[in-house]
Amino acid sequence: MTRLPRAIRLLWLIPLLAFAGCNGGEEVTKQSIAKARKVWSQAGIDDYDLDWTSAGTNNAYYRVTVRNGRVRRLEQVLPDGRTVELHPGKPEYFGVDGLFLTMAEEHAQLGTDRPFGQAKGSKAVLLFTPDLKYGYPRSYRRDIVGATLPVAIDVVRFVPNPPRSKPSLQ
Repeated sequence: MTRLPRAIRLLWLIPLLAFAGCNGGEEVTKQSIAKARKVWSQAGIDDYDLDWTSAGTNNAYYRVTVRNGRVRRLEQVLPDGRTVELHPGKPEYFGVDGLFLTMAEEHAQLGTDRPFGQAKGSKAVLLFTPDLKYGYPRSYRRDIVGATLPVAIDVVRFVPNPPRSKPSLQ
């Protein structure tokens, strides 16, 4: 039996690694988002602490405090562990509802002529993993064929109904 040259074997490895990077989760569709949102809504959690990371075009670690369904405090955790309080124009994008909104907006881009600013007809894979108990998106992946970086969002900490603290965003 002859063996394939090493270079050819390595070429087979590239798509397998790419597939492994996108594997896991379910396809982002209007229906899958609605199903996860329903679980989230039924959980009835209006107060929670949430830490999530983004990687790809924007690498960041966010710490979010939500009370009465509204983002009350938002911090970015810097690589050295220090935190900086943020005051974005739309803080609602940083809570669970904002993660759902981001997924829905990005899914809508698939129907445009130039999805995510790429050439017409570009293909993208959008996957997410909803939390089975609460429904929030535990992870979200966007990989666009031809784009230099995929996007990854991961919830690294979720504390429902935490003890009361002093939030600062109004």
